Amino acid sequence: MIYIFLSLAGGVAIGYLFPPGEARSRIIQRLTMTGLFILLAAMGAQLGSNDKVLANLDRIGLQAFVLAAFSVAGSVLAVFAIFRWLEAGKSGDSRKRGI
Repeated sequence: MIYIFLSLAGGVAIGYLFPPGEARSRIIQRLTMTGLFILLAAMGAQLGSNDKVLANLDRIGLQAFVLAAFSVAGSVLAVFAIFRWLEAGKSGDSRKRGI
């Protein structure tokens, strides 16, 4: 798990120290989406090949759906809140940031 956080922190540092231009930003966005799709396909293939998961799908289906739905909703809300906070910081209006 530490490698995941170190990789994320390294990426943030690189992005902060060497911000990409418009063209590179689009390329990075496409690479990120491609990587995400590959990751999701690999996870789906792994789950589909697991006999235990498939056998218990009726029991864990609703629970998995609820957990996934709330995870996605929480992530979207967190990104929205951070985006609003960062945008408020750019404008320099401290009232928007709640300070």
